[in-house]
Amino acid sequence: MKVRLTLHRSYGDIEIEAESFDQIVDRLRDFPEWLDVIDSVISAQTSGVAVKEALSGIVESTADGPVIAVARDPITDKEAAGLPLYATDPQGLRPKDLGRYLSLSGFLSVGFASRLSEMKHEGLVFKQDDQYKLTVAGKRWLEGVVKTLKAGGG
Repeated sequence: MKVRLTLHRSYGDIEIEAESFDQIVDRLRDFPEWLDVIDSVISAQTSGVAVKEALSGIVESTADGPVIAVARDPITDKEAAGLPLYATDPQGLRPKDLGRYLSLSGFLSVGFASRLSEMKHEGLVFKQDDQYKLTVAGKRWLEGVVKTLKAGGG
């Protein structure tokens, strides 16, 4: 009998597999050290300053929160839902706050919950407590979206 334990992290899932529960427990004893190493390597690769510079002209920081500053046409609803998450990373956003930021940006927030659900299913976001946060895959996806928008593509 194979036993699998899945740990959900901000950058994706980590799976530990063994032949028995006792083996899982044995593997977990050393795991906290490895988890710290993995987390520190991933967080060192991300920089808030670089994100703010990359989003210049695409998402503006206002007193009300991040507002999408580009025309609606080149952006899909899923990309629109992701951009405020990218702008506020690593804090994450509650769905009601994301909806408000989308409304302030001129994007009707009807159906954005479905986009969040799709993004979660695709491994682009995860839910921690009452907030949605980007995974590493989600950050990479949005980096590509931002590059495309900067280049004038859609």
